[in-house]
Amino acid sequence: MTCLALILAMIPFASGADEVHKHFDIKAQPLSEALMAFGAQTGAIVMAPSELTAGKTSRPVTGELTAQEALTRMLLGTGLKFQKTANGTILIVREFGRTP
Repeated sequence: MTCLALILAMIPFASGADEVHKHFDIKAQPLSEALMAFGAQTGAIVMAPSELTAGKTSRPVTGELTAQEALTRMLLGTGLKFQKTANGTILIVREFGRTP
């Protein structure tokens, strides 16, 4: 399985940061590019298997949101969701019950 690791900063997507609202301005675009923009704006480490993101387009995310709200909006309609590891890394995974 190929995995595209979008490591954009050394700051993990920590649970305390989940509550902070910040301004997001990420346009609808290929999902892999949107995830890189998300990582750049939040400092999060995002890992997404390329076979899950290929051919998918993100939803636009604009406004004052928490990182969790922004990522949830971005993934709407893609059949994907995110999970956080104990160290704060964000993993993009398939929603349960969804097939490619």
